[in-house]
Amino acid sequence: MGHAGEAAAIRHLEQQGYKILARDWRNRLGQIDIVAEDANTLVLVEVKARRGTAFGTPQEAVDARKQRKLRTLLEVYRATTHRREQPCRIDVVALLLDDGLKVTQVEHIKDAVQGE
Repeated sequence: MGHAGEAAAIRHLEQQGYKILARDWRNRLGQIDIVAEDANTLVLVEVKARRGTAFGTPQEAVDARKQRKLRTLLEVYRATTHRREQPCRIDVVALLLDDGLKVTQVEHIKDAVQGE
């Protein structure tokens, strides 16, 4: 389900004009689903996919702990790739999938995770 969600998120982002820089970027602290650029802005994208909302919406899974981790990972990515001066933000792409893993709903939340 994770792979199907990320593939759908990439299609959505590309349709919106985003340039995909990396997928599943990893370091010792964790993993970033998608790194992209929206015009001149560096965008870390967290993808959350669910088959239903019985356990909450996909975006609700990006809790305070996850937000802290995403902020840390963004700063590590910026330092590693020499992009500290580039404007940046963290988006969430929340997807609902049917039993056949077809996307039934996409919600793209720009600037979903604010700095501390």
